[in-house]
Amino acid sequence: MKEKNFVSCVIYMHNEERTLTEFLDSVRGVMEENFEKYEIICVDDASEDGTVARLQEYVRELHNTKAISLIRMSYYQGLEAAMNAGSDLAVGDFIFEFDQAQMDYDKELIMQVYHKALEGYDIVAAAPKHHISLSSKLFYFVYNLGSRGANKLQQERFRLVSRRAVNRVNQLNAYVPYRKAMYVKCGLMMTTLSYDNAKTEHRGRNSQERGSRSLLAFDSFIIFTDILEKLSLILCGLFLLVMLVMAGYVVWSVFSEIRPVEGWMSTFGLISFGFFGLFLMLTLILKYLSVILNLQFRRQRYIISGIEKLTK
Repeated sequence: MKEKNFVSCVIYMHNEERTLTEFLDSVRGVMEENFEKYEIICVDDASEDGTVARLQEYVRELHNTKAISLIRMSYYQGLEAAMNAGSDLAVGDFIFEFDQAQMDYDKELIMQVYHKALEGYDIVAAAPKHHISLSSKLFYFVYNLGSRGANKLQQERFRLVSRRAVNRVNQLNAYVPYRKAMYVKCGLMMTTLSYDNAKTEHRGRNSQERGSRSLLAFDSFIIFTDILEKLSLILCGLFLLVMLVMAGYVVWSVFSEIRPVEGWMSTFGLISFGFFGLFLMLTLILKYLSVILNLQFRRQRYIISGIEKLTK
């Protein structure tokens, strides 16, 4: 007996020519075996290799398959914008979000995540135990340190999201800057299944992807955590401590026999720390204003050049 729920699979593609065919075979095989109705939505984020041509060739070789669609992003816009475009097109009761077109897990994990969702979870993620980069570990450590929610983030390969969770997130904000953080904030039940990927090497990101993820990380710190507020408070305390130390030094120099050049230490110390703190706080304020303006007035979440229905 196959599952009655309609399932959408949104797959992010950026220079995935080498792994795309094998990945689609695995995902489509799981869908055909377990679901009566499903769709596959491939989102090409301005790939520079033969990813799209490989996908089109793959579809031409199929017979009697379910719907496969292709969304072409107008230019490279990063994982979050591309996956938002795919989720908006998806019509399934549940949506699988695959952040890359390659597997370092057994394909059976896909159904394990689905069955976990049937236990009452609206968001179920699959997270690797190994081969996590130092930058990712640092990001999640700092993020969770300043997160305002009880649930903590970690690196994920894919996740299953219910239609209720998608609708809840879209109601929270028309612009979804970081899906994982929005899922945590939506207030619905979520859980994570960890898997062992010790024997599989994970593909690294190119410079374009690293730059996009770095900007996303900084924006996420501002929008979803209070880490910068804590940093500002620490700096204020540091400036206060410096002033107290300088005041103590001035008092000590009055009663001591040591006579340094009068006022040089306190003056230069206060000037250097004062200007550093001033420009740091100004930078944080400007960044806050920039993010607020984007959230309030940004109309286009992403820009696509077209949508193709590759199968009938």
